[in-house]
Parts: sequence; structure tokens; C-alpha cells
Amino acid sequence: MKRRAPLLAVLIASGLSAAGSAMTLIAIPWFVLDTTGSGARTGLIAALETLGLLLSVALAGPLVDRYGARLVSMLSDLGTVVAVAAIPLAYATTGLSFPALAALAFGIGLGRSPARTAKSVLLPQAIETAGASVERGTSAQEAVQRLGDLLGAPAGGALIAVFGAAPVLLIDAGAILGGVLLVGVLVPAGSPSAHSGTGVRGYLGDLRDAMIRLRGDRLLFAIGIVVAVTNALFVGLASVLLPAYGSLVWHNSALVGMAIAAVGVGGLLGAGLYGWLGAQLPRRMTFVGCFLLSGPPTFAALALDPHPVLLLVLLVVSSLGRGPLNPILAGVKYERVPVEFRGRVFAVLTTAALAAMPLGTLLAGVLLDVIGLRPAVLVLGGLCLLATSCPLVFPVWRGLDRATEPAKAATPKVSPPATSAHG
Repeated sequence: MKRRAPLLAVLIASGLSAAGSAMTLIAIPWFVLDTTGSGARTGLIAALETLGLLLSVALAGPLVDRYGARLVSMLSDLGTVVAVAAIPLAYATTGLSFPALAALAFGIGLGRSPARTAKSVLLPQAIETAGASVERGTSAQEAVQRLGDLLGAPAGGALIAVFGAAPVLLIDAGAILGGVLLVGVLVPAGSPSAHSGTGVRGYLGDLRDAMIRLRGDRLLFAIGIVVAVTNALFVGLASVLLPAYGSLVWHNSALVGMAIAAVGVGGLLGAGLYGWLGAQLPRRMTFVGCFLLSGPPTFAALALDPHPVLLLVLLVVSSLGRGPLNPILAGVKYERVPVEFRGRVFAVLTTAALAAMPLGTLLAGVLLDVIGLRPAVLVLGGLCLLATSCPLVFPVWRGLDRATEPAKAATPKVSPPATSAHG
């Protein structure tokens, strides 16, 4: 049990963080709307939290490598705890001005990404200590994060209905603090990277080295591009076209929520199945099959617009393929990226995936206006088919198959990080 303690700590902390984020996503706008009555201010607060998240995604990587994943995970989560708890506490005591609320919302977003990146870097060592397979460990993290996302939002909504938004924010802060304590007590401290520079120039050099490493690894570069494209297409579907179906075709907002829940349930089941069977499956062909299953069939199911029950079943079945994708790619990244570069490289890949999302919503909106709803779904589905077919067409994707010593074999030459006289 002692050997498994670090892995359990990382997994539980990841699940608590995901659930807390989902709860906050509802509780903060609800709190702002309740206390200000302004839709514009509510939207601004949500936008500031998102801006903080986006700014911290790429910037967090060098910090993880420089100061160690355990320390960054704990400090980032503690910062989020303070920012989340300060909103209801300040409002109930000294008062909370709108500029202060805006600053706290920005701080909440700023802490989310470093904590998540740090936990992904902590995971492989925890898996090794526990003696578990990479497939089982990465699938477990994917499952707990999906479970947190799936349960956090409805739990937050139900708790708000009973207690109000302010107590829910305190519950969220308490859940994240529990994860901090688990990581602090049960996960051993690692060594910071010896390759990280100091000062601003060294920090920028760390980011440059991550880009050089990605360009030098053709498989990771291809993964970054394809994941960014598919993320953009799915965000366009979920954020623009699915609500349009609810409004223009189904005339039923509840069905939109049920469709999103069906996708979440399918992904959770898929992650569990991969954790059970993944070690015995050929990795590349499993990825290809799941990638194709999770992509075009989802768009096709919406375009066909079957009976709602059949639609939900199709979405669950298609989304089974989503569950194994992140665990497979996590295993590939752990193999190909040396420990001292993982924070930087993982953060750059996440940045690329997030940066493409606004393009997907923009494309979906333009297509909706120009060619109509169903043709727009078919166009995005066709683009998704092209993207998900790449692992079948291009030889570089053969690198998904397990290698014996891939982290050494896939290490391109990287220039030493710059240093600063003021560091």
C-alpha cells in the first residue's frame, strides 16, 4: 500500500481539482450575477478567468522543470484555494469591490494550468513506484479527471440550489486544499531540472528549448498539430453547432445537456476499459481505431438526427474511443521526453491545443451562417475524418508503437539555456 500511496495521491488530487474546476465554472458566474445583477460583469469575470488560464498554460512549463513538479503543483493549488475562498469571505466581511473580484478571478485561472501540468509530470514516477503499467496509470488519471468534470458541474448546480453560490466556493476551495495535502504528505519531493536557466533570459531560453525539442521530434510535432485540429473541430461542434441543434431543431435545451453528458460517460467508460485491457493491445492500432471511432461518427450521428434515445446511444458508443486517446498519448510523451524537459514540452503541446479552439468556434459560426446547420456539421465531420486518418497515412505515426528506449532515442540536440546576470 505504501508503494501505491504517491499514485493514489496524484490521482485523487487530480480528480478533486477537476471537480473543483467544474464547480467553480458554475459557482463564480452565479455568484457574480447574484451580487451584481449584471450580465456584462458576469461575462467579464468569466473571460478574465479564461485569460488567466490561457496565459499560464505555456508559461507554467519552465516553472515545473525549474522548481519541481511537486512544489509547483502544491503552490499553484494553494494559490487557487486562496483566490477561490477569498471571494465569499471578503464579500461577507470587509466587502468585495469589482476590481478585486476581477483580480481574484484572473488568479484562479492563472493557477489551474500549472497545477494540472505539474500533476501530469508527477504521474510517471508515481506509476513506477507503484509498480503499475503506464496504460493503467494514465487511464486512471484520465478517468478521475473525466469523472471530476462529469460530476463537478451537476454537483455544483445542486449545491448552489441548496446552499447558494458562496458556500459552494468554500467547498471548492476545501476540495482543492485536500488535494494539496495529499500531494504534500504522500508524494516524495523530486529534484528540479539541472537544465533550466535563471532569470528572464533563462526562462525564455527554456521555452525556446521546448520548441526546438518538439521540432526535432517529428512524432510529437505531428501529435501537436493533429490534436490541435481535432480539438478545434470538437469545440466548434460543442460550443456552436450543438446548441444550434437544441435551439433550431430539437427545441429542447435539456437534450443538449444530455448529449454533452453522453459524450462524458462514453469517454469515462473508454478510459476504464483501456486501463483494464490497454497493456495487452497494440498501441498504434488501438489509437487509430479509437481516434476514428471518436471523431467522424460523432458528427455523423448529429447530421443524421435520429430519435433522441438512439442519438444518445450513438454518442456514448462513439465517445468510448475518446477515453484511451489521452492515456496513449501520455505514454508516448513519457517515453519520448526526458524528465527534465517534461514540464516545458507538455505545456507547449497543451498551449497549441488550446490556442486552436477559438478558430474552431469561429469556423463553426461562419459555416452555420453561410451554409446552414446540417451542412456545417458535415463539413466539420469531413475535416475531422481527414485529421483522424493521418495516423493511417503518414509513416511518422508508426512511432506510436512501443519502443525500448525512446526517451534517449528521441532526444534532439538542444542549445544550453541562456542565463542572466541578474538571476
